[in-house]
Amino acid sequence: MEDGVQNGDGLVIQDQILVSYGMREETVIVPEGVHTIGEDALKACVSLKKIVLPKSLRYIKPRAFKGCRNLREVKIPEGVSYIGDYAFHRCHSLEEIQLPVSVKELGNCVFLYCDRLKEAHIPGVRRLGRQVFLNDTMLERLVISKELEEECIRDVFTSCGRLLDIAFAGGERYLFSGLVDVAIGEVLLPPLIQRIAADVLSMFELDGHCLVRFLTNLKHVEIPEGIEEIGKSCFFDRKGIQSVSLPASLKEIKSRAFRNCINLEEVSFGGTKVKVDSDAFCNCTSLKNLFLPGGRKFRMQGISGFVEEKEENKDAAEDGGDLDSGVPELVHMVKKQILGNFRFCGSVLLKYLGNESRVAVPNGVTVIAEEAFAGKEEIDRILLPDGVQKIGAGAFRGCLLLQTIAIPDSVKSIGAGAFENCVKLLRITLPDALVKIEGMTFRNCRKLKEVNFGADLRKIGEQAFYGCSFLTEPKFPQSLSNIGTMAFYRCGKLGKIELGAGLEGVGNLAFAQSGVREVHVFSGCEEFGSSLFAGCTGLASLYLHEGVRHIPDKMASGCFSLSNVKLPGTLCSVGRDTMEKTPFLQGVKEGEGITPLNSCPKILWDGSEFSGEAVIPEYIEIIAGGAFYGNKHITSISMHGGITWVGSAAFKGCSALKKAVWPAGLKNLQPEIFSGCDTLSEIQNAPAWQRVGERAFYKCKNMENLHLSELEYIGKEAFFGCLKLKKEPLKKVAWIGEAAFSDTLFVAPQKEECCGKQLTLPAVRVGDIAVGVPDKCMFGGILEGTTGIAPYAFCGDTSIKKLHLPESVQFVGEGAFSGCSQLEEIIFPSGNCQIGERAFEKCTSLKSIRLCSDRVGERAFAWCTGLFKVFLCGSALLNKSAFEGCGNLREVLFDGNSADIEIGSSCFCGCGKLSRIDLNRAKKIGRYAFNNCDSLEQITLSCDTVIKPYAFADCGRLAEIEIFGGRAELLLKEYALSGCTALRRVRYLCQPSSCEWELQVYQDIFSERIPESVRMIFYSAFSCFEVEDEEILCGYNGGGRIVGIPSGIRKIKAEVFRDRTVLEEVFIPESVEYIGARAFHGTAWLAKQREISGAVIINHMLLDGSACTGRVEVSSDIRLVCGWAFANGMGIKEICFASSSVRVEEFAFRNCIYLEKIELPGCEIRLFGLADRQRELPPLAKQIVMERLNCFKTDGDNVLLECTGNITELLVAYGIRRIGENVFRESNLMTKIILPPSVTSIGRGAFAGCKWLRYVCQQVAGTYQEAGGGSIGIGCIEDMAFSCCGQLLHIDLTDSLKSIGKRAFEHCTSLEEIYLPEGIEEIPERAFFRCHSLKKVKFPSTLKRIGKEAFAFCGQLDISGLADNVEVLERAFVR
Repeated sequence: MEDGVQNGDGLVIQDQILVSYGMREETVIVPEGVHTIGEDALKACVSLKKIVLPKSLRYIKPRAFKGCRNLREVKIPEGVSYIGDYAFHRCHSLEEIQLPVSVKELGNCVFLYCDRLKEAHIPGVRRLGRQVFLNDTMLERLVISKELEEECIRDVFTSCGRLLDIAFAGGERYLFSGLVDVAIGEVLLPPLIQRIAADVLSMFELDGHCLVRFLTNLKHVEIPEGIEEIGKSCFFDRKGIQSVSLPASLKEIKSRAFRNCINLEEVSFGGTKVKVDSDAFCNCTSLKNLFLPGGRKFRMQGISGFVEEKEENKDAAEDGGDLDSGVPELVHMVKKQILGNFRFCGSVLLKYLGNESRVAVPNGVTVIAEEAFAGKEEIDRILLPDGVQKIGAGAFRGCLLLQTIAIPDSVKSIGAGAFENCVKLLRITLPDALVKIEGMTFRNCRKLKEVNFGADLRKIGEQAFYGCSFLTEPKFPQSLSNIGTMAFYRCGKLGKIELGAGLEGVGNLAFAQSGVREVHVFSGCEEFGSSLFAGCTGLASLYLHEGVRHIPDKMASGCFSLSNVKLPGTLCSVGRDTMEKTPFLQGVKEGEGITPLNSCPKILWDGSEFSGEAVIPEYIEIIAGGAFYGNKHITSISMHGGITWVGSAAFKGCSALKKAVWPAGLKNLQPEIFSGCDTLSEIQNAPAWQRVGERAFYKCKNMENLHLSELEYIGKEAFFGCLKLKKEPLKKVAWIGEAAFSDTLFVAPQKEECCGKQLTLPAVRVGDIAVGVPDKCMFGGILEGTTGIAPYAFCGDTSIKKLHLPESVQFVGEGAFSGCSQLEEIIFPSGNCQIGERAFEKCTSLKSIRLCSDRVGERAFAWCTGLFKVFLCGSALLNKSAFEGCGNLREVLFDGNSADIEIGSSCFCGCGKLSRIDLNRAKKIGRYAFNNCDSLEQITLSCDTVIKPYAFADCGRLAEIEIFGGRAELLLKEYALSGCTALRRVRYLCQPSSCEWELQVYQDIFSERIPESVRMIFYSAFSCFEVEDEEILCGYNGGGRIVGIPSGIRKIKAEVFRDRTVLEEVFIPESVEYIGARAFHGTAWLAKQREISGAVIINHMLLDGSACTGRVEVSSDIRLVCGWAFANGMGIKEICFASSSVRVEEFAFRNCIYLEKIELPGCEIRLFGLADRQRELPPLAKQIVMERLNCFKTDGDNVLLECTGNITELLVAYGIRRIGENVFRESNLMTKIILPPSVTSIGRGAFAGCKWLRYVCQQVAGTYQEAGGGSIGIGCIEDMAFSCCGQLLHIDLTDSLKSIGKRAFEHCTSLEEIYLPEGIEEIPERAFFRCHSLKKVKFPSTLKRIGKEAFAFCGQLDISGLADNVEVLERAFVR
């Protein structure tokens, strides 16, 4: 065969080198004469199973057979001396390799990932490259040469964990039961064999039989026999590991060993007697299978637990039976750790407690609760399982490092702010099932570049993508019907936006200040908010396509680049300032403010150039909103009948306008159209108006005649200040806004009624609607025939004590009687009467109401603090906060005709005395509806009731729930009953029988004796608690006044309730045997207990004794003194222990600086100072001494370097010789400091800026002489020592004082008198500068010099006692 020519077998040979192979045969025979298999010659020949090599072969070059994954048989002929790098890499089917003795060297990675290779003979090889047999996990037998270079064996056999048979060619054979014993030298073998064994285990760091650390990141790990312990954090965060096989020799798995191995799916245990530390498998949420000896396999069913895979168990698993029954303790332990970082309530994930970077949420979760992952800044990736249907509000808010999250197709709801402030989130794909993006969902996701919307999306909420600076050109689906306010505000890279024909509404500022450059609008909807594209400085083109009917206010205001605008012929109306500050409008203004003649329709955009008697040209169809705003030059305006629209504020502020000729066909007046036209007196051709917008004629004080008889709607302040407007009968009016006729003749009393005295008049009506009473008149009732009360009609009227609403009244408007603080009684109509928002808010004297209404507005009766009883009939909707803050409300009753009642969020929030309410007709109870209703002890619900999150939050006395209906499952949302910690009984009143379950201990929540639906009710009630191991209370997330800790809780960890200032009542069961340090510190409950007794004792535990004074005795029945119990106990002088067996927690006596004596059984110890630290004392006394002095940090020379504790009256420990520099600087809590006689100097700035420090005293020697001390006293006060101590009144300066530093007392503005002892020779510069109150100074006879400005601006100082021979420098006493 000629060189370089492909023969019939597909082999290409050149210069006796096999270059390539081009066929797909299973067997290939290389002809004789070929001496080299070239680089990549048969690479990736996946069909190849067998190759026959010629005797002439000498070299196998790199990658020759790489990736031949089906190659099973190859025989290397004698004469081959070298096999190159990666020659047989990933030949996965190769089971045996036998090399002739002629092969002296193997290149790097020759048999890498040959993971079925069981036997390798390399009898002549002297040198091995790197990773030759790496990850050949099935390799069992190896034959080598004794001449194999030992130093080359480094990362050659790594992961060949089954290699237990090694032989020398033609010589000894070594079989061993485990490589560990060989590697650590417990079995004596030739060095070469031992080196191989160590190399096999090189991915493990060993310490004897302990596996300390895993050094690589394989998918499948087999830990060798001989390992008895897996050390702490050994495999921590190894995200590449998918399976682990543990040996039978394993005895213990230490803490965090496999923590956060989030891709670990299988673990095989070689034995079952393995101790597993509490968080060894924490956050291994992908773990699916556990294998135990004897072929037992357990499959993880997500949050439901493990089930053993046996034929008889399959049906049970599918039916949702008890998955954990019959499961070994080892499996239980692993399950508990897998889910240990999660808190669940049924299938709701309430909270993630971990701090890992990547989190996999377990299967079975259907709801991610509100704030579940909020603030977890370390998370960068979250894996959600299929089946999640809801993501709660704020669920991932503030996950600052989160970059990727895949939303499953099953998700139907994502709550408000769910991903807010996820500033590194890059892209998101939303499922088709999601029809609404709630407000602020992706707010401030600054790196978010791409959003793929679901095909059925209908609504994008307010601020949904606010501040998503990198978001580019969102493609809205055709189904989208609504975009909320500021939805894409400040999205700097939007580019092109298309608003489709299906849009029904777009909120204010939806795309304002964004990077949009081109806009196409197809929607003809008129429900578009203002300022849609305001401030989009890059917007150049705006295309309003045919079908568009309205341009909203300020649509493109401030778009400095907008020059290209296309207007459709269908346009009917133009809002105010729609194109303000745009090149387009500037061009229009240059054309007399009118759209060019060749455009359609003809719009008058700007009328600022009109003056005098202005006439609108005949071809104009639309006058834009604000067109003549502020024009002070027109005196009349004539509009022809062809004008179809005059926009809001069109003539606002035209102060010279006296007459207007109105287009006859327009019967609706837009808001503010003539507002402020105070000279306007006549409108000609005025039709019979039907609708007048808010402030339409505001302060048109000269307007007299308007055709109002046909009016149906009158906006807020529509005729406010129209002083001359004549009364007309309004027979058709259905709505009148707030203050619509204020300061008009409509509400002014007739002259003949005014006789110089205050009148009592019935409410003034406009049409059939009551609008108030005239100024300076008292309320005289509502007339018969009145159909409604206008908004704020009687707001703040303190003359009203009794209100009788006639039967004709159908509605009470917003704020109509709000703030009527003297109103005591209301008689409502017997028929339906709708109550508007804030209608009776803050009617604080109102006692009871009986109301028939199908709608009670927001805050309608809020803060009616005197209200104690409410009877509602026919009610269907009680809106948000309707009765919020009614602190004396005790009873709410619904009549039998009330059906499907909906109770809005916060409806009865804060009704602390509410004890009775029947809710069995409620179909929905909103968020926080009964929050902090502390007197509510029992409620009755329907099984069909939907209870929103936190509906009954912190109802601390709620003990019993009754449920009516045939289905035994309440529709509870997450945290619905959170904080109802007194709940102990649930009753189902079902036909034909009823059932009752009672919670005895907290562990019953997990008990099978209680149905899951009932357990979920109890779990919801206690969801405010964070509980470990079902008995350790480690956290509290509630905000209630009353907390009942359930029986069964054994421990309360430190600071669980710390600084819960509103917590007033706490019930602690006898089961609690340990309370951690400061568990109740800062609560109102603990403050109340201190008032009862200085020593607060719970279950034989001394919880707090900081309020004790004098001598304190710890009785023999006290078994525990809790941490920080006596901390900062400034009144404690002596402590006496009746028993030496009492356990005293750390810091129990922290900063008890006034403690002088300790008494232990048979022992009395007096305390002196720092020297006590060196004394030989009993352990308890030593602990107390060290804690007593804990706040003083000193150096070896007893110089005070730091003082902690924020103590107001500080006694410095005896033995401290110097107060160091800046030690107490700006200690704003300190008011008094007592220095021991051992202190000889006060360092620079030691007390500078202590603005509340009043007194500085120094003790005399006294008892300190007993400890070997003496009365030494302060000899030196250094520079700025007391600078800016503005409240300092008194300081003791002993006779020992010899020097005062510069500015030592400057700005001590309250200091009145100072005694300077003999021995002081100089008062230095600014020593008492600006001590404004200083009146008297005792100057010593030794004084020689007073420095510059030493007493400057001490305006009240008497210096008559100053000796004449003292040198006084410049400005020393300047005033």
